[in-house]
Amino acid sequence: MAAETQSIPKTRFRFHPRLTRIYVAGILCLHLLFVVAVRKSIARGYPDFTAFYAAGTLLRENAGHQLYEPPAQFRVEEKLDEGITSQQGPLPYHHPPFEGLIFLPLAMLPYGWAFAIWDLVNLVLLTCVVLLLRRSVAALRLIPAWELILGSFAFFPVFVCFLQGQDSILQLLLCTAGFLALEKGSDVAAGCWLALALFKFQFIVPLVLLLVLWKRSRVLIGFVPVLMGLVMVSAGLVGWRELALYPAYVLRGSQAPVFGAVPPQLMANLRGLAMGWPSISAPLGGAVVLTSSAVLFVLAAKWGRKHAQPEKLALQFSLAVAVSLLVGLHTNAHDFCLLALPAILTADYCFRLLRNQPRRRLELLLPLLPILVSPLWIVLSLAYGHENLMAIPLLWWTWAIAKEGQANEPVFSIES
Repeated sequence: MAAETQSIPKTRFRFHPRLTRIYVAGILCLHLLFVVAVRKSIARGYPDFTAFYAAGTLLRENAGHQLYEPPAQFRVEEKLDEGITSQQGPLPYHHPPFEGLIFLPLAMLPYGWAFAIWDLVNLVLLTCVVLLLRRSVAALRLIPAWELILGSFAFFPVFVCFLQGQDSILQLLLCTAGFLALEKGSDVAAGCWLALALFKFQFIVPLVLLLVLWKRSRVLIGFVPVLMGLVMVSAGLVGWRELALYPAYVLRGSQAPVFGAVPPQLMANLRGLAMGWPSISAPLGGAVVLTSSAVLFVLAAKWGRKHAQPEKLALQFSLAVAVSLLVGLHTNAHDFCLLALPAILTADYCFRLLRNQPRRRLELLLPLLPILVSPLWIVLSLAYGHENLMAIPLLWWTWAIAKEGQANEPVFSIES
């Protein structure tokens, strides 16, 4: 990819830098006002980071066997501030045990300091993502790195990740490393990177399965050993009995509000789109989710296997990410951070290979616009409480990627 695009002239990118900067500055100001409005809730322990902090605290106290016990979680969380007791229960830790090791050092600090340091870590991780992609995508080198990093905060999922103290940017970095390894033909290394991102297995498992079905079976050579190592580490932290009960804990947590279940209307995936409405019964919604997820996965697997071409690797990986977010059990706003990678890959694909195909460029990039508009996220979240509607443009974009991948017309790389 990088070799083809080293000589991209700036005149090929006909966007309006001044208007773009004004828009980004406006969104950043909007996000800053949002932070000011919720700053007291952050200090009192309401962000998602509280669950990570509690997990790290339990591991620090050698109480790993209580990692998935709500009373033990709440015991830690209610000490953060007396206002936290207004919640009906703890912010549960649903991720695998091994991820808790990341937060163990932070649990040695006061909550406020731990939250601030974790956001600084996220900033470093985001910087690494930008620098890695600038090495591979020549078009990004036309924009200063600091502008790319600052502009990333105008993407609502990235902003929410920092606001909540989430771990989605870490997953974005690991998936970026995985894609770059695939691009270099290092499928085994790609499998290792993706396995390290299994703290959100609901996205990584379908992504890896698609890669394997797309004739990338060597990914498993790196993926499986790292997976087994993570299982051993997790068992050492919580015990084999508790680890065996972990799947049931996750399933229970996805269904019962008292155990931290996110309402379907706040999930931007197929589950949210099917079950996030009062008139839809749980059995009917569940059947629709299972059927639609299976159909989407099978269609994606069929396309990718039929059109497995090196020049379409970016489209393949973008499709895998989009499908994984749609079929995942939980897909929250911050999880859409992962879309930053396919968004850049598809944009680069358009500028490199679709220079003389304006209609195809429009069809491929247009579905991204609603996802990139931060005020739309805020309106759907705060005014209507239906972030699940964001699954519609994601479905649209998934279809557009698959359609472009099946196009047989010749594509044209940008001339020197």
